[in-house]
Amino acid sequence: MPTSIALHRFRLTAGHSISRTQLFNLWAAACRSRDVSVTRVESGSGFGESGHTYSVWGSAQMRGPEIEQRLRDSLVAALPKATIVLTTL
Repeated sequence: MPTSIALHRFRLTAGHSISRTQLFNLWAAACRSRDVSVTRVESGSGFGESGHTYSVWGSAQMRGPEIEQRLRDSLVAALPKATIVLTTL
């Protein structure tokens, strides 16, 4: 596998979360490859709110508007009531 890099990072609004397994499956489908990884790290907002910061990893070739849009669409479908702010790295 080519070197894996963090491609996108996001947090979810309070009260929402996604498991690493579910995120992996969404990301793998968006990339059309299972040669990806995800991380979920506990973090706070700085305002007493706990939550997680999620990152999706893959090769630089997995960076592109089509893949990003598939990921966004999948996250919205999986978490319809959450506010998702996806950052491209």
